[in-house]
Amino acid sequence: MKTTQNPDLAMGIGSVVYALAKVDGRIQLAEMQTVKEIMANEPHGDLALHAFFLKENYDESPEEAYAFGLRRFKANRHSLDKATKQRYIALLQKVAEAHDDISRKEQELIQNFRRELRRL
Repeated sequence: MKTTQNPDLAMGIGSVVYALAKVDGRIQLAEMQTVKEIMANEPHGDLALHAFFLKENYDESPEEAYAFGLRRFKANRHSLDKATKQRYIALLQKVAEAHDDISRKEQELIQNFRRELRRL
C-alpha cells in the first residue's frame, strides 16, 4: 500500500475527522482517544492531530472544518491515490464507531466525504 507523505492531506483529514467528531454535538472522550490512536499510525499524523485540536480550541463549526478539509484535498488531488482515499474513509468509520451507534449526521458526513473523494 502506497502511503502519501503530503502534509496538506494530513491537515485535511485532521479537519474532516474533527468535523465528524463534532457533527453530532460535542466530541466524545472515546472519539478523542480513537483519533489519537489512529493518527499515531498515519503519515504526518502529528499534523492531523494539530489540525484537529486547533479546530477544537477555536470551537470551529463542523461545516467550516469540513470545508477546510475538502479544500486541502482538492488542492492536493494529485497526491490522493485510491488506497489513501479508502484509508481515510475507513478512518472516519472507526472514529464514528468509537462510541455507541453512528448517528445519522455522522453517516451523512461519511457518505458525503466518500462522494467528494470519488470526484477527485
